[in-house]
Amino acid sequence: MEDKKRILDMLAEKKINAEEAMKLLSAINDKRVEEGKTGRFLKILVYKNDDTKPKVNVSIPLMLVKLGAKFIPKDKSFSANINNNSFDLSGLDWDELLKLASKGELGDIFNADIDEDDGNITRVRIFIE
Repeated sequence: MEDKKRILDMLAEKKINAEEAMKLLSAINDKRVEEGKTGRFLKILVYKNDDTKPKVNVSIPLMLVKLGAKFIPKDKSFSANINNNSFDLSGLDWDELLKLASKGELGDIFNADIDEDDGNITRVRIFIE
């Protein structure tokens, strides 16, 4: 409840606009978990511009992510390169993320807005659902 009030206060103070407030409120709601439910999928969505339908929509079962995480070398960098923008994800503690997901914690892991050379924006969202 405190988070929602802060978002509404920021909106009232014009620190954010209505669209940004909606996104923040939606992110908070994404984290709400029904009693007894746990996150089941690691999801990756990629949007072009302000499209509501993602251009890329990948759902990976968490059990497969758990298996794959065992093969990620701990001393190697883990990064993503999206349209010549490099994002270092090696700081993510996959074991901790998976532990939280198994306890029912849901929500965003990574969000990025990438300015394209043609003036468009690519939005990337990685989250547990």
